[in-house]
Amino acid sequence: MSRSLLRLGFLTLLLLGGCAAPPPPPVKVVTEPQIEPLTLNLVPVYDRQTGVVLAQALVRHYLQGPHYRMSTPLLLTQQYRAGTELHTPDARRLMVTYHSDQDWGSLAVTAGQGSIMNAFRVQRDGEQGYALVLKRVRICLNTGADRAPSWQGGRWEFSSLKPGRFECSGQTKGSLFQLGSGLPGVLGPYAEAGDTVLYARDWSTLQQIASLLAHQFPHLKVPRVH
Repeated sequence: MSRSLLRLGFLTLLLLGGCAAPPPPPVKVVTEPQIEPLTLNLVPVYDRQTGVVLAQALVRHYLQGPHYRMSTPLLLTQQYRAGTELHTPDARRLMVTYHSDQDWGSLAVTAGQGSIMNAFRVQRDGEQGYALVLKRVRICLNTGADRAPSWQGGRWEFSSLKPGRFECSGQTKGSLFQLGSGLPGVLGPYAEAGDTVLYARDWSTLQQIASLLAHQFPHLKVPRVH
């Protein structure tokens, strides 16, 4: 009898313990990002100051776009006045200066030989966005210099005393995107180290920038998606 009672009590404890155990944590469903290549429908650009318009569009994009971690776009917008496009004999380079009461800033774009621009729709974790992937293209923003850059020896020369702060895309180490954003890695094989990636939730914003880039750099190849 005592053994039966002990066995019954042990079973009762097991049942009570099972009922008191916390429920298992919910299973988080992780969906793979969906990346879809898109065709860019470029529009003609008639503005004679395309370089300045492009620079302003890029600064505005970096300031308003999601997932960026940059300080220079806000400074160029609030503390500097957009200046002029500096002349260069190299059609693959653009330099637009900015100026405050004390310092100089600039935005530079270099589109190397064989540069390519592709566009993609990105869907992940309930967010839909769009990306431009620019190969052999680099964008650099600069603030806090004591003078404007000058063209010397086939390249832009910045002040050696106070060159200012630079934030550049297309770096093999580091990124202009926030840590944990998944960008540009979410693009997988479509973006390689050294590529410049522009990301926005608004497709028309990127199409405008793409049209300005294609007009400024006629050698920039824009493949069509079939």
